[in-house]
Amino acid sequence: MSKHDRVGDLEEIFEILVTSYSRRGALSPADTEMCWRPPADAYETEESFIVQIELAGLDPRQIEILADAEFLLVRGVRQDISPPGKKHFHEMEISVGPFARRVPLIPGVDPTSATARYQNGFLYITFAKGKTGTSPSRRIRIDT
Repeated sequence: MSKHDRVGDLEEIFEILVTSYSRRGALSPADTEMCWRPPADAYETEESFIVQIELAGLDPRQIEILADAEFLLVRGVRQDISPPGKKHFHEMEISVGPFARRVPLIPGVDPTSATARYQNGFLYITFAKGKTGTSPSRRIRIDT
């Protein structure tokens, strides 16, 4: 077997692994599962704490959003929509497969006040600041 044949075999194995992993179809990867991390901004205004996450190419119904007293967790799976079969990538920068992003919440934020919206490839989760509501002891689901 020549060196060229081995490189071709490795490329094929890599393609099979990437494709099968990204097409597993699981809605919610586990917190500890190997995932990619989408870029996020977290900032506050006078009344709100806002987390903005870049999630282009997703159906908002396929994004799971959870919060507790300390953290926001956003997770899901971005499917690979490239055509099936052998490919030779010249650039490979778009992450596919399971993703998860955990963002710490600032003190004084009520997780039960959260609202979420998906617009132009970005997910926005807005929390009210200064609310004195009881913080949940377990995670709550936030709908988009």
